[in-house]
Amino acid sequence: MNKNEFVDVVKLKSGLTKKDCKLCLDTILDVIKDALKRGDSVTLSNFGKFRVSEIKSKPMYSFVTKKTSIVKARRAPTFRASDNLKLIVK
Repeated sequence: MNKNEFVDVVKLKSGLTKKDCKLCLDTILDVIKDALKRGDSVTLSNFGKFRVSEIKSKPMYSFVTKKTSIVKARRAPTFRASDNLKLIVK
């Protein structure tokens, strides 16, 4: 399901206009992105938790060049599904 299909389903279930549903979805995603950018986590009950993970630097071997290089430390967004969501998907 892509974003447009998702908006269409929300429109059918909520009775809102497609424009309102798209605006709502975009706003929710922007709020999550802004929180993660600040380093905060976002927890949605019975759904899951979005957070930023710190990934340490580590050596990487390239089979093409036969050389080892260091991958820099970085921050990456992660999502952990709630137990309730895991049971639904199971």
